[in-house]
Amino acid sequence: MKLKHVVATLAAMSVSAFGASITVTNNQGPVNTQSVVDNSGAAVEGGFAAIGTFDVAQLATLSSGADLDAAFSVFDGATGTVGTQTIFSGVYNFSNNGADITTTGFSGPIHLVIGNGADLASSTEAAILEIGSFPTSEPAVSTIFVNNATATPFLGDFDTFTLQPATIPRQNPALRLAAIPEPSSSLLIGLAGLSLLIRRRR
Repeated sequence: MKLKHVVATLAAMSVSAFGASITVTNNQGPVNTQSVVDNSGAAVEGGFAAIGTFDVAQLATLSSGADLDAAFSVFDGATGTVGTQTIFSGVYNFSNNGADITTTGFSGPIHLVIGNGADLASSTEAAILEIGSFPTSEPAVSTIFVNNATATPFLGDFDTFTLQPATIPRQNPALRLAAIPEPSSSLLIGLAGLSLLIRRRR
């Protein structure tokens, strides 16, 4: 075997040994699936979901989907959609395929961000959850089932709704998205007043 082939093989083994393939889902069957619902309690269809890291300090100044998008760093390829899968509504199931965590040696909390739009920038409602952490010293191939016992919400919350299809309707926890905070009306009035003062001084 040529030396270059040995080097290539060792490099491939190194990547696979320290890679992290994480699948994120809320679809656990008729009893444990906790659907994503909007602020009115309707299951989200056509929403956006991704895993990565979120700058929690930015929550205080969050005022739009664009702000949410700017404060979130998605792991490469770790995006999915929220919608109907099999008989369940408001569900997601996607993986990062080992891409970004492997190449950057990531260590820290893993965040799941969900929006009601086709992407975060166009979303008006969202949820931000911490779903675990990844130390660089430990390879990980795992599935994270996101529910009210495994996730810590920073925006949005778990509530109870009758959503699961069944002969007899039953209540089950669901993840309710929260409206992305908009600038307060008092702030907008203050800005308008400031602009009038500037005009008068001119």
